[in-house]
Amino acid sequence: MIAHAATRILLGERLGRPPERLRFTRGRWGKPAVADAPGLHFSLSHSGELALLAVAPRPVGVDLELLGSGRDVERLSRRFFPGRERELVARGGRPAFARLWTRKEACVKASGGRLTEGLALPVAHPVGQATVYAPAPGGLAGPWRVADLPFLLPQPLPRERQQERQQEWEEEYAGSVALLGDGPFDVRWGVWYPGAPAGSGPKPPRQGVK
Repeated sequence: MIAHAATRILLGERLGRPPERLRFTRGRWGKPAVADAPGLHFSLSHSGELALLAVAPRPVGVDLELLGSGRDVERLSRRFFPGRERELVARGGRPAFARLWTRKEACVKASGGRLTEGLALPVAHPVGQATVYAPAPGGLAGPWRVADLPFLLPQPLPRERQQERQQEWEEEYAGSVALLGDGPFDVRWGVWYPGAPAGSGPKPPRQGVK
């Protein structure tokens, strides 16, 4: 509920509209879009205690996965992933699976398709940003530019604790964002607070981005 409320607030700020006035439409497979805002594309994903919202000028998808999700990752990879990716999961376990899975799902969300259409996408590139091409015609329409995401802490912490929590999140989560097309992009981060960020001074509590 908080993630969906934050989405309305942030998209409303971007469009200069009251959050409660936004109207949403859905594509064939459920991809949401803001009505009467063709130049604004967004994607939302949440897992565990975190949520990610991506906003972009072209179709975008974002995915977030908690590593301890309980999935049988080797079975899933053997059934759906290309051979190179099955090897990576066999060696790297859940972290490797989550990294590959979020890349695939981000591409699917950017295209507004079904997850089953994207499981065969070859996404075993090195960590960073790369272009992903569909393995065969007739499936999802690509290409996609995919970037792995780090994680920002939601509030200021003592330096020692900040580094510790940062490492914990990097070990617990994987996240990726994909934009339709092969043009590279830069990721600009913001952190949304349901109240005033810690250390922000004696201001009235309000939602905000820092």
